[in-house]
Amino acid sequence: MSAVSRDAIRSAVMTLAEKLRAAREACAVGPVQPRAVLRATGKDAQDYLHRMSTQDLARLRPGESAYATFLSAKGHLVAEGHVLAREDGILLDLDPRAQPDAQVHLERLVIMDEVVFEDLSEALRVVPVLGPEAARRLTGRVPEAPRIAHERRGAPGADVLLPPHEAEALRAELLAEGAVALDEGELEALRILAAVPRFGADMDASRLPMEAGLTRAAISFSKGCYIGQEVVLRATARGHLQRGLVQLALPGGAGPGTKLTAGGQEVGVVTSAADTPEGRLGLGYLRRAHWKPGAVVDAGGQPATVRRVIVEEPDL
Repeated sequence: MSAVSRDAIRSAVMTLAEKLRAAREACAVGPVQPRAVLRATGKDAQDYLHRMSTQDLARLRPGESAYATFLSAKGHLVAEGHVLAREDGILLDLDPRAQPDAQVHLERLVIMDEVVFEDLSEALRVVPVLGPEAARRLTGRVPEAPRIAHERRGAPGADVLLPPHEAEALRAELLAEGAVALDEGELEALRILAAVPRFGADMDASRLPMEAGLTRAAISFSKGCYIGQEVVLRATARGHLQRGLVQLALPGGAGPGTKLTAGGQEVGVVTSAADTPEGRLGLGYLRRAHWKPGAVVDAGGQPATVRRVIVEEPDL
C-alpha cells in the first residue's frame, strides 16, 4: 500500500473534530480548487489597483500580499480577495464567482494608465494548506509558485497557486508526509466555525463590505480615494447600517435561503450552513435590533441563536 493510500485511509477514519483540530494545530490540506486569478502588468499596475481598491496596496513589495475589496460606485461588492505583489506583475486571487464581472469592472476605467489584465484562471489552481505547520511543510517546495499566507479559511496557512497537475502533485506529497486531508464540506465547516464569509454565499453585489464584517480586514481609512469610498464612509458612521452578518446556531435542516423571523416579521436570512463539532452552525444577515450574542430568532419554525456578531461599525 502506498504512503498516499495509507494517509487517505487515516484521514477517512478521523472524526470531523480531529480533522479541524489538525487544521488549526498541525497541518491539513484541502482539495485542489479553481480560482479566478488575474494578473495586472504595466508600469502603473500597482498604483491603478491601489486607486481601485479599498486597501492600501501602494505599500506592497514583491512577495507581500493584502486582503482587499473592489466596489461599485454605490459601495457594493464587485469582488474580494488577496492581492499579491510579484516581480512580474500583480496577482489578484478572487472567488471564481466574481468573474467575469471583476475583470470588466477593473478594465473599464483604464484610460491613461499603463496596465493590462490577463485572466490566468484556466492555467492555475489553488492548493489550500492549513495549520501552523504549513509554512514549514512548504519550505523548499515550488519556491517560484505564488503563495498567499492568510487565515480566511478559518485557520492559519497559505494558498499555493500552481498549474493543475503540479497542484495535485504538491497535495499528494503533503498527504504522504502526514498532512490531514480535508474535503470541501470539512473546509466549509472550518470556515463557518471561524465566522469567515465567502463570496457568492455570504457576500455578493447586493452587499456593502461593512455588512459582511470586512471593515478591519479589507478597508484602509488612511489611504487616498477609491471607487465607492463616499458610500463606505457614510455607511460606517455610527448607526447607519441596518443589516449585518452574524454567526448562528441553527436547527437541523436550516440552510442557505432559510428565512429568519421575529414576532412574525422577516428579519433576515441564512446564507451558508454546515454541520460542525459544535452543532449545526450558519452565517446569515439580521436586522440591527438582533445584533447581540444570545438573541433568538425563528428559522423555519425552530429557534436559531446568534453566537457571534460579524458585521463591523468602527468609530472613525
